Amino acid sequence: MACSPCHLNAATGRASVAAAMGGLVVWAWLGAIAAGPALADEIAVVASPEVVRPELLKVIARRQSESRRLSGAMRVIGRFLKGEGANVSDVGAAAEIIRAVGGQFNHDLFPEGTAVGVGRSAARQEVWQEWDIFKERSAALQTAAGRLVTAAATGNAEAVRAPIVAVGQACGSCHELFRRRVP
Repeated sequence: MACSPCHLNAATGRASVAAAMGGLVVWAWLGAIAAGPALADEIAVVASPEVVRPELLKVIARRQSESRRLSGAMRVIGRFLKGEGANVSDVGAAAEIIRAVGGQFNHDLFPEGTAVGVGRSAARQEVWQEWDIFKERSAALQTAAGRLVTAAATGNAEAVRAPIVAVGQACGSCHELFRRRVP
């Protein structure tokens, strides 16, 4: 039996699952239960159309877009530090992007119902189960990003090195606990 992935129908704005999925959803759900909590986040269970709300898929897409913006800004700063073409004004703009995007890592971009198994989300359930830790790590990103903005204003590459490392560490500490590894 062939199956199709869950997708958002552009015409109706509703999530749908190909009829060929039949009992596979139930078997995947039972498999997740049998695997136990340690593997439950790693098993993507296709949700039924009644469960996946289109607005949640839009939030996931926005979250991923904003994360790509943050990553791109970090690459700009990396090029500046390596002397590979980015200039001081590029670094200032990139630092502001990092601060702005990092400031959105809250319920706006991480509402409940947007975990692994919904659309292409890589957010693990631990985001909501350990919300206080998630907020602390998001605050650490904000602090590091603020220092980066201040350092970028100097135009001095050496002043930018420590804050960009701190930003990377803040991102990594959150991803380690809260993001499913994407193949």
